[in-house]
Amino acid sequence: MIFTDEFFSASDSNTANLVRLVDSHTNEDVNFKRITSWIDGTAMDDTKVDHIIYRKKMDGGGSPFYYVRTDVTAGDLDVRIFGVKADDINDDTSALQAAFNMACKLGLNILLPAGIMKTTQGLLLDFSWQGTVKNRIQIIGKGLGNSVIKNYGPTSVALFIKGPSDPSDPPYFSVSDLTITKPKGLSLSGVGLLIQEFIGAEVNNIEISLFDIGFQLVNVCNAQISFLVSKFCNYGMYNERTKNPEGFTYPNLLNFRNCNFLINNKFGAVIIAGHAVKFDSCSFESNFGVGLQFTFAGYNGREALSLINNYFEGNANHDIYFETSSMTALSLISNTFNKSIIGRASDVVVNNLSNDQVHMSSLSNSFGHSATYVPSASSKNILYMGDPSKFHLLNNDMHQSSLES
Repeated sequence: MIFTDEFFSASDSNTANLVRLVDSHTNEDVNFKRITSWIDGTAMDDTKVDHIIYRKKMDGGGSPFYYVRTDVTAGDLDVRIFGVKADDINDDTSALQAAFNMACKLGLNILLPAGIMKTTQGLLLDFSWQGTVKNRIQIIGKGLGNSVIKNYGPTSVALFIKGPSDPSDPPYFSVSDLTITKPKGLSLSGVGLLIQEFIGAEVNNIEISLFDIGFQLVNVCNAQISFLVSKFCNYGMYNERTKNPEGFTYPNLLNFRNCNFLINNKFGAVIIAGHAVKFDSCSFESNFGVGLQFTFAGYNGREALSLINNYFEGNANHDIYFETSSMTALSLISNTFNKSIIGRASDVVVNNLSNDQVHMSSLSNSFGHSATYVPSASSKNILYMGDPSKFHLLNNDMHQSSLES
C-alpha cells in the first residue's frame, strides 16, 4: 500500500505507466496513469502540474514525466482530495477555494462531501478565470442537511458564482443538494448564495438560512430555480440589475418552481426591474414584510410576471406588491391567499406609476381567511393603484368575504 505523497516524493523510483495508490487526504484508492498531454490536448509540461491532479516525477536520467488522476478525467472533482474535512472543526475555506479554482480551470464538476464544511471567508467560483477548457460546471452536494457550508466569518458572500467575462458565450452552471447557513446567534449579514453576470444557471434543492440576503441573482438571464428554501434571513431573495442590457435584459426569463420563502424578517422575495418571471407552486409564508415584491420597468418586452398555483399566508404586509412604470402584462392563476392577521393590508397591490396600460389576468385564485380573521371593507383582496382607465382586467376569482372582493 503506497500513499500518493510517498509515490510522488523524490525518493520513489517507480516509473510504471499505471499505478494504484492510496490518496493521502482521503485514504481511498486512486489510480494514476502516465500522460504526455494536458486536459486540452496541449503538451504536458511543468507549468500544468498542480501536485494533486496532474503530478510530476523524474526518471533516472533526470528527465521529467507526468501522471494524472484517472477518476478526475471522468469529469468530477471530489473536494476532499484538496484536504476538505467537513467536520465543523477544521477550517475548510482554503481547501474548498483551491478545489473551486482547479475545477474552474479544468472544467470539472465539484463534488461536495457529507458533513459540515466550516468556512471563515467567502467562496468564489469565477468563470472569467476559465482558459482553454470551457465546460458546464456543477456543484453537487449530498442533499439538504447532509452537505452543509457553514460560514462563521463576517463574510459578504458565503458562495459567490461569477459569470464569464463574455456573458454572450455562457458555460452554464448548476448547484444542487446543498445547505448554506451561519451558526445560530450571529447577526444576519452577507449573502448566502449569489449568482452574478450569468446566462443559463440552474439551482436545485438548496436551503439557505440566517443571512441578510439568502439567495441573490444580479444581472442574470435564463435561470431555473427549483426546490429552493430561503428562511430566517432579512430578505429570502433579492434579485436585481446593476448595469444596462447587452443584447438581453436582467432579471429575465427566471422560472421558480416549488420554492419556499419562509419567516424572513423583511421580505420573502424581491425582484427589481424583472421581466418574464414565473413562480409556479411556490410558498410565501410568515414573512414579516411583503411576501413577494416585484417591480417592472419595461426595458425589453412587456410580459412582467406570472404566478401559478402558489400559496401565500401569514405575511405581515401584502402578499404581493407589484409596481410598474411602463405598459405591462401580468397574470395570477390558481393561487391561494389565506389571511390570518387581523388588520393586515390588502393581499395583492398593483401600483401603476405610469400613464401606460396594465393588462392583468386574475383567474381561479382563492382569497380566503382563517377562522379568527375578521374581514374588513378597508382591506381589499386586490388593490389597484393608479388611473383606473389604464387597467384592463380579466377577473374570475373566489372571495370568501364579499367585503374584501
